[in-house]
Amino acid sequence: MPSLPKWINDTVENIWSSKFKECTVIHIENITNNLRRIRFAGDLQDIHVEPAYAIGIRINERDFRNYSPFNFNRTEGTFDVLFHLHDTTSVGTRFVNGLSAGDSIKMLMPRGKRFFEPDAKIHFSIGDETSLGSSLSIKEAAEESKALFICLHELKECSALEKLNLYGYHSAKNSTIRVIEALTDFLREEKEAVFHDSVTFYLTGNGGRMSLIRKFLKAKGVSPRCIKSQAYWIEGRKGL
Repeated sequence: MPSLPKWINDTVENIWSSKFKECTVIHIENITNNLRRIRFAGDLQDIHVEPAYAIGIRINERDFRNYSPFNFNRTEGTFDVLFHLHDTTSVGTRFVNGLSAGDSIKMLMPRGKRFFEPDAKIHFSIGDETSLGSSLSIKEAAEESKALFICLHELKECSALEKLNLYGYHSAKNSTIRVIEALTDFLREEKEAVFHDSVTFYLTGNGGRMSLIRKFLKAKGVSPRCIKSQAYWIEGRKGL
């Protein structure tokens, strides 16, 4: 989301006050050195959320950022967000580092395009650290529909996958060969499911990386309608 003058963001909050919810930090947990899970509490009874939807959080006077909530529990009024602390000088990282239990934030309610394909028999989520929250929400929905879930993440610290119960393929950052090898293995093992369009691939994270993977999947015979994509960041572009 782009940086805007303070008065515009103030006006948005005032005019769209019904679109914002007051939430409180109730738990903070470090998953790895650069991943932090924070649980928020609030009145969620009237909120509609779908897998890979995004919430907006105003992190300073000029900036909002989008994050993918998971473990969204309307009854208990709680949800989790996994924050990627990739750069100590970034405004997002400074905001997250400043949060403590008991702090309040205003959440712009979940929104987004329809991403999850409920009829798929296998759900394959592909991305990086910024994709972990959406992968967790897709995993929850897949398990509810009794479908299979698998993931492939490019991570600096792969131990995060075990701690988050996200079992699947993993790769070191920017290891194109490893990513292609993992996808080739999957396409070979699930050849019939891919042929019958029973697998949905969810591409999130780095926009440039997503483009490369999309081209590879299409070249291997995956139907374009079985590939869902949403860029979370692009190299050199601020505030996506």
